[in-house]
Amino acid sequence: MKKIIQTLTIAAALGLTGCNDSYLERLPTDKVTEATAFTSFTTSSTYLLNLYEVFSGAYTSFQGPINVSGALGTSTRDIYSGLLTNYGTGIGNVTNPYAAQTVSIPTKDGTYSNPYIWIRRANIMLKHIDEPACTDQERLHLEAIARFFRAYCHYALMINYGDVIYVDHLLDDASPELTKARDSRLYVADQIYKELDWCIKNIQDDLAEPNTLNSDVVKAFMSRFTLFEGTWRKYHQVDESECASKEYITGSQLLNVCATVSKELIERYPTLYTGNSQDTHPGKGWGEMWTTEDLQDIPGVLLYVRYVENYKMHRLGHFEHIASASLEMPQSTVDLYLTKDGLPIHNRNAKHYDYNPADKSYTEGETYDYANCNVYRTFRMRDPRMWQTIMPPYHVSGLGEANSYKLDKSNDGKWMEYLNQFAPRGIYDANNDTYKIPNLAAGYHQIPSHKALPSSNWAGNYLKNVPNVATCEVGNDQIATGGEQLIYAGKAFQRGKSGYFVWKHHAAWDKQDQNNPMEISDKPVFKIEEVMLNYAEVMYELDKFDQPVADLTINKLRDRAEVGRMQVSAIGDDFDPDRDKTVDPVLWEIRRERLIELMGESFSWEDVRRWKKADYFVNKQPYGVYLDNVSATFNNGKATTGGTGILNLTTKMEASEAELATMGNAGHLYYYLDPVSAGKGWQEKYYLSPIPSDELLLNKNLEQQTLWQ
Repeated sequence: MKKIIQTLTIAAALGLTGCNDSYLERLPTDKVTEATAFTSFTTSSTYLLNLYEVFSGAYTSFQGPINVSGALGTSTRDIYSGLLTNYGTGIGNVTNPYAAQTVSIPTKDGTYSNPYIWIRRANIMLKHIDEPACTDQERLHLEAIARFFRAYCHYALMINYGDVIYVDHLLDDASPELTKARDSRLYVADQIYKELDWCIKNIQDDLAEPNTLNSDVVKAFMSRFTLFEGTWRKYHQVDESECASKEYITGSQLLNVCATVSKELIERYPTLYTGNSQDTHPGKGWGEMWTTEDLQDIPGVLLYVRYVENYKMHRLGHFEHIASASLEMPQSTVDLYLTKDGLPIHNRNAKHYDYNPADKSYTEGETYDYANCNVYRTFRMRDPRMWQTIMPPYHVSGLGEANSYKLDKSNDGKWMEYLNQFAPRGIYDANNDTYKIPNLAAGYHQIPSHKALPSSNWAGNYLKNVPNVATCEVGNDQIATGGEQLIYAGKAFQRGKSGYFVWKHHAAWDKQDQNNPMEISDKPVFKIEEVMLNYAEVMYELDKFDQPVADLTINKLRDRAEVGRMQVSAIGDDFDPDRDKTVDPVLWEIRRERLIELMGESFSWEDVRRWKKADYFVNKQPYGVYLDNVSATFNNGKATTGGTGILNLTTKMEASEAELATMGNAGHLYYYLDPVSAGKGWQEKYYLSPIPSDELLLNKNLEQQTLWQ
């Protein structure tokens, strides 16, 4: 069993119980006082342990003190970027609030207020830093931890709001910061840099307990921060004229710092996690980073959220099992995934494969379009990280009870292609050649695997077919028996609209519960994979990206994922015909790798904004899997959309019966409008979030963002 670190809730008493109008001035009350909290290194360390809650909540972990939905988990902000979609918002509309232009100025917003709560907690420690009876080294360590969290939370403010009020000491009722104007992002970034630089030099690694802050964690955050701010300034053309006179760090200097600290960490952590389960599907280490029970001593994991039975548990996987699950991937994001050979799907050298069910092998076959083909072909011989992010297609046969099934080996085994790649979910009965899925709410490790098919809900009720979509009313086996692709609608759970259901946190071994958090798979916060991607990108920005850098970073990630290696010399203007032509082809591939490797971790929202490419991603029309025989798949019935349920790629609307006929009775599932055609789409003002209106009322010197006025 994992070691449990017991902590007191001192921070709650000191930082959250005040009732003043502004969280900036909340004063400590309650029985636990400042006088008793900071008497020794031990009591002060216990206080600081509460700051680690910045990284976790009741159901999820996330990249900073920002609002993240339990049901959408670590992927919430990937929805804003357009890489994923929340399918719980209807059909025939624009779902992304930024694409729909429904984002407005909030009255209150935790994205603004929460970081200041945590900053106050850190400043309470710093106010009392000279009080604990401890050694000089212990005092430096306490100060470094508090200053790290103060920097981390100012970063969370800066990436969302740009100019913000910087708070470097504990405030009281008379503090001028309560009524001051915002500080410039140049000043804030300079303070964050200086804070982190001090922490790297002064944090005491020999005093750091396992899975707590140390110099490597601070360097990893420095890598993240400097890449973000350096590239933001470049692509947003930030005026840095005051940097020289005020001795602020420049964007170029930030990028060089990123390169330095990233390289140091990569050399220190040369090994990637390749998984520790009995699963045999390709590239399993990438997925098991998010489904492993204990991340202690896992290669490259610098800091993680530890979950322990009956102490701290989550529901990330559970929310991907149930009817209220609402996370899936649009076709445009599916098309970003490379072939297993490491080539874009429309590269002239991309290979296409036939599946041989008899021996479960693949042979190079006829050419087809990965973006417009039967879903079994869409998944075929693609980057295995895709298979571990969105559930592959399959079909199994029912046995008349919810938890028992039989593998469907009909049609020469064509429905078995991806069932053969993953471990079976359930207990095998050799006498009857059947499987029974246990009630996953009954305990842990009833199924030894991580990713296992067929899928099921928390009670072990199996999902007969994937894709499982809400736009179809077919719920029987007749179509699959006849050899036609089936899009199923027979189960209410894990039923989306695109057919590409996200199952990133699915861990078959972990415990499920209908109503309560029960899962104990750990979740990473800082890991070397992100640092590798930071280094690859920053070296390009510094005009230093070459094959050795690719081998040190991207190719290590691809080797682990079992994807063909990047050959920098082969990347020319025509390497990916689908790329954004305003982006250099090599940079496009570096950015692609980042989006794929960090898929479902909410990094993409910050990425597309710092690249100033949010319009390119957000304005894409979400649509679903391709049906090569619509009438057969729908069993000659109607879609629940009221029409054909198929997208006309030319009109970007639901195809009429006549249009579907001219399209050859084939096409992609339709479920959302094209934002631009609907008169909506990304607006320039969205690059920075609006200041909540209540804050403007409390502080007359605060000004709303210029484009939000």
